[in-house]
Amino acid sequence: MQVTVETAVPGSASRRRPRLRDAVVLVDGVLNGEPFKRACMDAGLPVIGVYTFDRPTLESMSPLHAQGDTVSLYGSDPHSLDGRLRELTESVAAVIPATEPGVCCAASLAARWGLPSNPVSTAAACRDKRLMRELARREGLRVPRHQVADSAEAVHDAALRIGFPVIVKPATGAASHNVFLVDGPAALSEIFEKDRRDLFGASVDQWLVEEYVRGREFAVNTFTVNGRHTVLDTWEYRMPSGEDYDNPYWDFVQLDEPSTVRTAVERFAIAVLEAFGIRIGPCHIEVKADEAGRPVLIEVGARLPGAGIPLMWERHSTWRPYHDTLACYLGRRPSLSHAPPSFDATIGMCFIRNDGEPGVLRELTGLDLIAGQPGVEQVLAPYTVGDLVPTTRDLGTELAKVRMSAPSGAALSSLIRTVRRTVRADIEREAVIV
Repeated sequence: MQVTVETAVPGSASRRRPRLRDAVVLVDGVLNGEPFKRACMDAGLPVIGVYTFDRPTLESMSPLHAQGDTVSLYGSDPHSLDGRLRELTESVAAVIPATEPGVCCAASLAARWGLPSNPVSTAAACRDKRLMRELARREGLRVPRHQVADSAEAVHDAALRIGFPVIVKPATGAASHNVFLVDGPAALSEIFEKDRRDLFGASVDQWLVEEYVRGREFAVNTFTVNGRHTVLDTWEYRMPSGEDYDNPYWDFVQLDEPSTVRTAVERFAIAVLEAFGIRIGPCHIEVKADEAGRPVLIEVGARLPGAGIPLMWERHSTWRPYHDTLACYLGRRPSLSHAPPSFDATIGMCFIRNDGEPGVLRELTGLDLIAGQPGVEQVLAPYTVGDLVPTTRDLGTELAKVRMSAPSGAALSSLIRTVRRTVRADIEREAVIV
Protein backbone atom coordinates (compact mmCIF):
# COMPACT_ATOMS: atom_id res chain seq x y z
CA MET A 1 0.00 0.00 0.00
CA GLN A 2 1.45 3.37 -1.03
CA VAL A 3 1.93 5.78 1.85
CA THR A 4 -0.20 8.91 1.61
CA VAL A 5 0.00 11.92 3.90
CA GLU A 6 -2.79 14.16 5.11
CA THR A 7 -2.32 17.21 7.32
CA ALA A 8 -4.58 18.33 10.13
CA VAL A 9 -5.14 21.70 8.44
CA PRO A 10 -6.68 21.38 4.95
CA GLY A 11 -4.60 23.11 2.30
CA SER A 12 -1.45 23.21 4.42
CA ALA A 13 0.29 20.44 2.46
CA SER A 14 1.49 22.91 -0.13
CA ARG A 15 3.18 25.13 2.46
CA ARG A 16 6.45 24.16 4.05
CA ARG A 17 5.58 22.58 7.38
CA PRO A 18 8.04 22.87 10.30
CA ARG A 19 9.35 19.46 11.29
CA LEU A 20 7.74 18.07 14.39
CA ARG A 21 9.64 17.21 17.55
CA ASP A 22 8.94 14.37 19.99
CA ALA A 23 5.95 13.11 18.06
CA VAL A 24 3.95 10.11 19.23
CA VAL A 25 3.26 7.69 16.39
CA LEU A 26 -0.13 6.12 17.09
CA VAL A 27 -0.66 3.10 14.85
CA ASP A 28 -4.26 2.32 13.92
CA GLY A 29 -5.76 4.70 16.43
CA VAL A 30 -9.34 3.75 15.59
CA LEU A 31 -11.18 1.91 18.37
CA ASN A 32 -8.95 3.26 21.16
CA GLY A 33 -7.62 6.23 19.24
CA GLU A 34 -9.45 9.20 20.71
CA PRO A 35 -8.51 8.53 24.37
CA PHE A 36 -4.87 7.95 23.39
CA LYS A 37 -4.85 11.29 21.58
CA ARG A 38 -6.24 13.00 24.67
CA ALA A 39 -3.40 11.50 26.71
CA CYS A 40 -0.88 12.81 24.15
CA MET A 41 -2.49 16.25 24.26
CA ASP A 42 -2.25 16.25 28.07
CA ALA A 43 1.47 15.47 27.70
CA GLY A 44 1.93 18.23 25.13
CA LEU A 45 3.02 15.79 22.41
CA PRO A 46 1.94 15.94 18.74
CA VAL A 47 0.36 12.84 17.23
CA ILE A 48 1.23 11.29 13.88
CA GLY A 49 -1.59 8.89 13.11
CA VAL A 50 -0.59 5.84 11.05
CA TYR A 51 -3.43 3.81 9.53
CA THR A 52 -2.53 0.45 8.03
CA PHE A 53 -5.80 -1.04 6.81
CA ASP A 54 -7.83 -0.17 3.74
CA ARG A 55 -9.43 3.25 3.57
CA PRO A 56 -13.09 2.20 2.96
CA THR A 57 -13.06 -0.06 6.05
CA LEU A 58 -11.33 2.65 8.04
CA GLU A 59 -13.91 5.28 7.04
CA SER A 60 -16.85 2.99 7.82
CA MET A 61 -15.40 1.96 11.16
CA SER A 62 -14.40 5.46 12.26
CA PRO A 63 -15.21 8.42 9.98
CA LEU A 64 -13.47 10.78 12.44
CA HIS A 65 -10.39 8.57 12.93
CA ALA A 66 -7.94 11.37 11.97
CA GLN A 67 -9.39 13.90 14.41
CA GLY A 68 -6.62 14.91 16.83
CA ASP A 69 -3.78 13.95 14.46
CA THR A 70 -1.23 16.59 13.61
CA VAL A 71 -0.46 14.54 10.51
CA SER A 72 -2.08 11.33 9.26
CA LEU A 73 -0.23 8.66 7.27
CA TYR A 74 -1.99 5.92 5.34
CA GLY A 75 0.04 2.83 4.43
CA SER A 76 1.29 -0.46 5.81
CA ASP A 77 4.89 -0.86 4.67
CA PRO A 78 7.19 -0.03 7.62
CA HIS A 79 10.09 0.98 5.36
CA SER A 80 7.99 3.51 3.41
CA LEU A 81 6.32 4.77 6.58
CA ASP A 82 9.71 5.24 8.23
CA GLY A 83 10.87 7.36 5.29
CA ARG A 84 7.80 9.59 5.62
CA LEU A 85 8.27 9.89 9.36
CA ARG A 86 11.85 11.09 8.93
CA GLU A 87 10.58 13.80 6.58
CA LEU A 88 7.96 14.91 9.10
CA THR A 89 9.71 14.80 12.46
CA GLU A 90 13.13 15.30 13.98
CA SER A 91 12.39 12.85 16.77
CA VAL A 92 9.80 10.22 17.62
CA ALA A 93 9.00 9.97 21.31
CA ALA A 94 7.03 6.74 21.19
CA VAL A 95 5.34 4.31 18.81
CA ILE A 96 2.13 2.82 20.21
CA PRO A 97 -0.13 0.15 18.67
CA ALA A 98 -3.71 1.15 19.41
CA THR A 99 -5.59 -1.59 17.56
CA GLU A 100 -4.93 -5.18 16.47
CA PRO A 101 -3.55 -4.64 12.94
CA GLY A 102 -1.01 -2.08 14.16
CA VAL A 103 0.97 -4.41 16.41
CA CYS A 104 3.46 -5.60 13.76
CA CYS A 105 3.92 -2.21 12.12
CA ALA A 106 4.41 -0.48 15.49
CA ALA A 107 7.08 -2.95 16.59
CA SER A 108 8.97 -2.52 13.32
CA LEU A 109 8.81 1.29 13.39
CA ALA A 110 9.86 1.44 17.05
CA ALA A 111 12.86 -0.79 16.33
CA ARG A 112 13.94 1.53 13.50
CA TRP A 113 13.92 4.49 15.91
CA GLY A 114 15.48 2.57 18.82
CA LEU A 115 12.39 3.02 20.99
CA PRO A 116 10.79 0.76 23.62
CA SER A 117 8.59 -1.90 22.04
CA ASN A 118 7.77 -5.56 22.04
CA PRO A 119 10.00 -7.74 19.83
CA VAL A 120 9.56 -7.63 16.08
CA SER A 121 10.25 -11.38 16.00
CA THR A 122 7.05 -12.28 17.86
CA ALA A 123 4.82 -9.35 16.87
CA ALA A 124 3.19 -11.25 13.99
CA ALA A 125 2.28 -14.08 16.37
CA CYS A 126 0.27 -11.57 18.43
CA ARG A 127 -1.78 -10.84 15.32
CA ASP A 128 -1.90 -13.96 13.14
CA LYS A 129 -3.56 -16.88 14.90
CA ARG A 130 -1.70 -19.43 12.76
CA LEU A 131 1.62 -18.11 14.03
CA MET A 132 0.14 -17.61 17.49
CA ARG A 133 -0.66 -21.29 17.86
CA GLU A 134 2.66 -22.41 16.41
CA LEU A 135 4.64 -20.26 18.84
CA ALA A 136 2.52 -21.26 21.84
CA ARG A 137 2.85 -24.94 21.04
CA ARG A 138 6.64 -24.65 20.64
CA GLU A 139 6.78 -23.02 24.08
CA GLY A 140 4.76 -25.82 25.68
CA LEU A 141 1.49 -23.91 26.04
CA ARG A 142 -1.76 -25.73 25.37
CA VAL A 143 -3.75 -24.60 22.31
CA PRO A 144 -6.87 -26.07 20.70
CA ARG A 145 -6.38 -28.88 18.20
CA HIS A 146 -6.54 -27.13 14.85
CA GLN A 147 -5.81 -27.14 11.13
CA VAL A 148 -5.33 -24.37 8.60
CA ALA A 149 -7.64 -24.53 5.57
CA ASP A 150 -7.81 -22.45 2.39
CA SER A 151 -10.97 -23.71 0.68
CA ALA A 152 -14.48 -24.93 1.43
CA GLU A 153 -13.37 -28.52 0.84
CA ALA A 154 -10.36 -28.13 3.13
CA VAL A 155 -12.50 -26.60 5.89
CA HIS A 156 -14.97 -29.47 5.57
CA ASP A 157 -12.21 -32.11 5.72
CA ALA A 158 -10.51 -30.41 8.69
CA ALA A 159 -13.78 -30.21 10.61
CA LEU A 160 -14.44 -33.93 10.06
CA ARG A 161 -10.94 -34.82 11.25
CA ILE A 162 -11.14 -32.63 14.35
CA GLY A 163 -14.75 -33.51 15.18
CA PHE A 164 -17.80 -31.31 15.70
CA PRO A 165 -18.41 -28.85 17.16
CA VAL A 166 -15.59 -26.74 15.71
CA ILE A 167 -14.71 -23.07 15.64
CA VAL A 168 -13.92 -21.67 12.18
CA LYS A 169 -12.26 -18.26 12.19
CA PRO A 170 -10.13 -16.02 9.98
CA ALA A 171 -6.41 -16.31 10.65
CA THR A 172 -6.48 -12.56 11.30
CA GLY A 173 -9.26 -10.47 12.73
CA ALA A 174 -10.90 -9.51 16.00
CA ALA A 175 -14.23 -9.02 17.80
CA SER A 176 -15.47 -12.45 16.59
CA HIS A 177 -16.08 -11.00 13.11
CA ASN A 178 -16.71 -13.92 10.70
CA VAL A 179 -16.06 -16.43 13.48
CA PHE A 180 -18.40 -19.41 13.42
CA LEU A 181 -19.30 -22.10 15.93
CA VAL A 182 -20.23 -25.03 13.68
CA ASP A 183 -22.11 -28.03 15.08
CA GLY A 184 -22.31 -30.14 11.94
CA PRO A 185 -21.38 -30.43 8.24
CA ALA A 186 -24.55 -28.71 7.00
CA ALA A 187 -23.65 -25.47 8.76
CA LEU A 188 -20.25 -25.20 7.03
CA SER A 189 -21.75 -23.84 3.81
CA GLU A 190 -22.85 -20.68 5.62
CA ILE A 191 -19.23 -19.66 6.11
CA PHE A 192 -18.58 -19.32 2.39
CA GLU A 193 -21.82 -17.46 1.74
CA LYS A 194 -20.61 -14.55 3.87
CA ASP A 195 -18.34 -11.64 3.01
CA ARG A 196 -14.91 -13.23 3.29
CA ARG A 197 -13.05 -10.40 4.99
CA ASP A 198 -11.80 -9.92 8.51
CA LEU A 199 -12.91 -7.05 10.75
CA PHE A 200 -10.28 -4.74 9.26
CA GLY A 201 -11.16 -5.34 5.62
CA ALA A 202 -8.38 -7.82 4.76
CA SER A 203 -9.36 -10.70 2.50
CA VAL A 204 -9.52 -14.04 4.31
CA ASP A 205 -7.21 -16.37 2.42
CA GLN A 206 -7.04 -19.07 5.08
CA TRP A 207 -9.28 -20.24 7.91
CA LEU A 208 -8.33 -21.73 11.23
CA VAL A 209 -10.49 -24.78 11.97
CA GLU A 210 -10.13 -25.75 15.60
CA GLU A 211 -11.77 -27.84 18.25
CA TYR A 212 -14.36 -26.17 20.42
CA VAL A 213 -12.83 -26.38 23.89
CA ARG A 214 -15.62 -26.99 26.36
CA GLY A 215 -15.30 -25.11 29.61
CA ARG A 216 -15.21 -21.62 31.09
CA GLU A 217 -13.78 -18.70 29.13
CA PHE A 218 -11.70 -15.92 30.66
CA ALA A 219 -9.96 -12.74 29.59
CA VAL A 220 -6.85 -11.79 31.56
CA ASN A 221 -5.72 -8.18 31.17
CA THR A 222 -2.08 -7.47 31.97
CA PHE A 223 0.40 -4.62 31.96
CA THR A 224 4.16 -5.01 31.54
CA VAL A 225 6.90 -2.55 32.47
CA ASN A 226 10.49 -3.45 31.54
CA GLY A 227 9.57 -7.13 31.38
CA ARG A 228 7.77 -7.21 34.74
CA HIS A 229 4.17 -8.34 34.42
CA THR A 230 1.12 -7.27 36.43
CA VAL A 231 -2.33 -8.84 36.16
CA LEU A 232 -4.74 -5.91 36.06
CA ASP A 233 -7.94 -7.91 36.29
CA THR A 234 -9.62 -11.07 35.01
CA TRP A 235 -13.03 -11.26 33.39
CA GLU A 236 -15.24 -14.26 32.74
CA TYR A 237 -17.36 -14.53 29.61
CA ARG A 238 -20.64 -16.15 30.63
CA MET A 239 -23.83 -17.49 29.14
CA PRO A 240 -26.99 -16.37 30.99
CA SER A 241 -27.94 -20.04 31.33
CA GLY A 242 -24.64 -20.88 33.02
CA GLU A 243 -23.84 -23.35 30.25
CA ASP A 244 -20.57 -23.71 28.40
CA TYR A 245 -19.66 -20.31 26.87
CA ASP A 246 -20.99 -19.96 23.35
CA ASN A 247 -19.80 -17.75 20.49
CA PRO A 248 -19.92 -14.81 20.88
CA TYR A 249 -21.05 -11.98 23.15
CA TRP A 250 -23.34 -12.56 26.13
CA ASP A 251 -22.22 -11.42 29.62
CA PHE A 252 -18.79 -10.06 30.62
CA VAL A 253 -18.14 -10.10 34.35
CA GLN A 254 -15.04 -8.89 36.19
CA LEU A 255 -14.06 -11.47 38.82
CA ASP A 256 -13.77 -10.19 42.37
CA GLU A 257 -13.15 -13.44 44.24
CA PRO A 258 -10.11 -15.76 44.13
CA SER A 259 -10.48 -19.36 42.98
CA THR A 260 -8.28 -22.25 41.96
CA VAL A 261 -9.28 -21.91 38.31
CA ARG A 262 -8.72 -18.17 38.29
CA THR A 263 -5.24 -18.61 39.78
CA ALA A 264 -4.37 -21.23 37.15
CA VAL A 265 -5.63 -19.03 34.33
CA GLU A 266 -3.68 -15.99 35.55
CA ARG A 267 -0.46 -18.01 35.94
CA PHE A 268 -0.99 -19.34 32.44
CA ALA A 269 -1.41 -15.77 31.15
CA ILE A 270 1.95 -14.79 32.65
CA ALA A 271 3.53 -17.81 30.94
CA VAL A 272 1.99 -16.59 27.66
CA LEU A 273 3.58 -13.16 28.12
CA GLU A 274 6.97 -14.76 28.65
CA ALA A 275 6.58 -17.11 25.68
CA PHE A 276 5.67 -14.25 23.37
CA GLY A 277 8.47 -12.03 24.67
CA ILE A 278 6.18 -9.26 25.89
CA ARG A 279 8.34 -6.58 27.50
CA ILE A 280 6.12 -3.51 27.52
CA GLY A 281 2.54 -2.29 27.68
CA PRO A 282 -0.93 -3.78 27.93
CA CYS A 283 -2.02 -7.23 26.77
CA HIS A 284 -5.39 -8.91 26.51
CA ILE A 285 -5.22 -12.71 26.77
CA GLU A 286 -8.24 -14.96 26.21
CA VAL A 287 -8.09 -18.40 27.80
CA LYS A 288 -10.44 -21.35 28.03
CA ALA A 289 -10.28 -23.53 31.15
CA ASP A 290 -11.31 -26.94 29.85
CA GLU A 291 -13.57 -29.34 31.70
CA ALA A 292 -10.59 -30.49 33.78
CA GLY A 293 -9.69 -26.86 34.62
CA ARG A 294 -6.58 -26.83 32.41
CA PRO A 295 -5.90 -23.51 30.63
CA VAL A 296 -5.91 -23.41 26.82
CA LEU A 297 -4.79 -20.34 24.87
CA ILE A 298 -7.42 -18.82 22.62
CA GLU A 299 -5.84 -15.47 21.80
CA VAL A 300 -3.21 -12.96 22.86
CA GLY A 301 -3.42 -9.30 21.84
CA ALA A 302 -0.54 -6.94 22.60
CA ARG A 303 -2.82 -3.95 23.11
CA LEU A 304 -5.58 -2.65 25.37
CA PRO A 305 -8.84 -4.64 25.37
CA GLY A 306 -11.86 -3.50 23.41
CA ALA A 307 -15.60 -3.25 24.17
CA GLY A 308 -15.00 -0.09 26.23
CA ILE A 309 -13.26 -1.90 29.11
CA PRO A 310 -10.49 0.76 29.42
CA LEU A 311 -13.13 3.47 29.81
CA MET A 312 -14.67 1.50 32.67
CA TRP A 313 -11.22 1.16 34.25
CA GLU A 314 -10.82 4.93 34.11
CA ARG A 315 -14.13 5.33 35.91
CA HIS A 316 -13.59 2.72 38.62
CA SER A 317 -9.89 2.09 39.24
CA THR A 318 -6.73 3.78 40.42
CA TRP A 319 -4.96 3.58 37.08
CA ARG A 320 -5.33 5.49 33.81
CA PRO A 321 -4.93 3.00 30.96
CA TYR A 322 -4.20 5.46 28.17
CA HIS A 323 -1.94 7.80 30.14
CA ASP A 324 -0.06 4.89 31.74
CA THR A 325 0.42 3.13 28.40
CA LEU A 326 1.76 6.36 26.91
CA ALA A 327 4.11 6.86 29.87
CA CYS A 328 5.40 3.31 29.54
CA TYR A 329 6.17 3.66 25.83
CA LEU A 330 7.83 7.01 26.53
CA GLY A 331 10.22 5.21 28.85
CA ARG A 332 8.74 6.85 31.93
CA ARG A 333 7.50 5.20 35.11
CA PRO A 334 3.72 4.84 34.87
CA SER A 335 1.49 5.42 37.88
CA LEU A 336 0.70 1.71 37.77
CA SER A 337 3.84 0.30 39.37
CA HIS A 338 4.01 -3.52 39.36
CA ALA A 339 0.87 -3.93 41.44
CA PRO A 340 -2.73 -4.52 40.46
CA PRO A 341 -4.95 -1.43 40.47
CA SER A 342 -7.62 -1.16 43.10
CA PHE A 343 -11.27 -0.89 42.08
CA ASP A 344 -14.16 0.86 43.80
CA ALA A 345 -16.72 -1.50 42.22
CA THR A 346 -17.05 -4.73 40.26
CA ILE A 347 -17.63 -3.92 36.61
CA GLY A 348 -19.18 -5.77 33.70
CA MET A 349 -21.50 -5.61 30.75
CA CYS A 350 -24.18 -7.60 29.00
CA PHE A 351 -25.22 -7.81 25.38
CA ILE A 352 -28.82 -7.91 24.21
CA ARG A 353 -28.80 -10.14 21.14
CA ASN A 354 -30.78 -11.18 18.13
CA ASP A 355 -30.31 -14.95 18.11
CA GLY A 356 -32.78 -15.57 15.30
CA GLU A 357 -32.68 -14.79 11.60
CA PRO A 358 -32.18 -11.19 10.44
CA GLY A 359 -35.30 -9.05 10.48
CA VAL A 360 -36.76 -5.59 10.89
CA LEU A 361 -36.64 -4.19 14.42
CA ARG A 362 -40.19 -3.21 15.31
CA GLU A 363 -39.67 -2.50 19.02
CA LEU A 364 -36.95 -2.63 21.67
CA THR A 365 -38.58 -2.10 25.02
CA GLY A 366 -37.16 -1.69 28.49
CA LEU A 367 -34.03 0.30 27.69
CA ASP A 368 -35.45 3.40 29.39
CA LEU A 369 -36.29 1.34 32.47
CA ILE A 370 -32.85 -0.20 32.84
CA ALA A 371 -31.15 3.15 32.19
CA GLY A 372 -32.60 4.29 35.52
CA GLN A 373 -31.38 1.25 37.43
CA PRO A 374 -28.63 1.95 40.02
CA GLY A 375 -25.38 0.62 38.62
CA VAL A 376 -26.35 0.85 34.94
CA GLU A 377 -23.82 3.33 33.57
CA GLN A 378 -24.32 3.29 29.83
CA VAL A 379 -26.75 1.77 27.36
CA LEU A 380 -25.54 1.67 23.75
CA ALA A 381 -28.12 0.68 21.13
CA PRO A 382 -26.77 0.86 17.56
CA TYR A 383 -30.11 0.08 15.89
CA THR A 384 -33.37 2.02 15.86
CA VAL A 385 -36.92 0.94 15.08
CA GLY A 386 -37.24 0.18 11.39
CA ASP A 387 -33.64 -0.93 10.95
CA LEU A 388 -32.77 -4.29 9.47
CA VAL A 389 -30.91 -6.10 12.26
CA PRO A 390 -28.56 -9.03 11.60
CA THR A 391 -28.15 -12.17 13.66
CA THR A 392 -25.79 -11.32 16.51
CA ARG A 393 -22.48 -12.98 15.70
CA ASP A 394 -19.84 -10.45 16.66
CA LEU A 395 -19.16 -7.21 18.46
CA GLY A 396 -21.21 -4.49 16.81
CA THR A 397 -24.18 -6.63 15.79
CA GLU A 398 -25.78 -6.70 19.24
CA LEU A 399 -29.12 -4.92 19.74
CA ALA A 400 -27.78 -3.21 22.85
CA LYS A 401 -24.70 -3.23 25.05
CA VAL A 402 -25.17 -2.35 28.71
CA ARG A 403 -22.18 -1.30 30.83
CA MET A 404 -22.66 -1.53 34.57
CA SER A 405 -21.04 -1.70 37.99
CA ALA A 406 -22.02 -3.08 41.38
CA PRO A 407 -20.56 -3.47 44.88
CA SER A 408 -19.76 -7.16 44.29
CA GLY A 409 -19.76 -9.89 41.69
CA ALA A 410 -22.98 -11.31 43.14
CA ALA A 411 -24.70 -7.93 42.93
CA LEU A 412 -23.45 -7.48 39.37
CA SER A 413 -24.84 -10.86 38.33
CA SER A 414 -28.18 -9.90 39.86
CA LEU A 415 -28.20 -6.62 37.94
CA ILE A 416 -27.46 -8.46 34.68
CA ARG A 417 -30.43 -10.77 35.32
CA THR A 418 -32.65 -7.73 35.89
CA VAL A 419 -31.51 -6.19 32.62
CA ARG A 420 -32.21 -9.41 30.72
CA ARG A 421 -35.69 -9.72 32.25
CA THR A 422 -36.54 -6.13 31.38
CA VAL A 423 -35.36 -5.67 27.79
CA ARG A 424 -37.44 -7.22 25.02
CA ALA A 425 -37.04 -7.06 21.25
CA ASP A 426 -39.79 -7.44 18.64
CA ILE A 427 -38.23 -8.40 15.29
CA GLU A 428 -40.37 -8.92 12.18
CA ARG A 429 -38.52 -11.68 10.36
CA GLU A 430 -41.02 -12.29 7.57
CA ALA A 431 -40.43 -8.73 6.32
CA VAL A 432 -36.93 -9.67 5.17
CA ILE A 433 -36.66 -10.17 1.41
CA VAL A 434 -34.00 -12.73 0.50
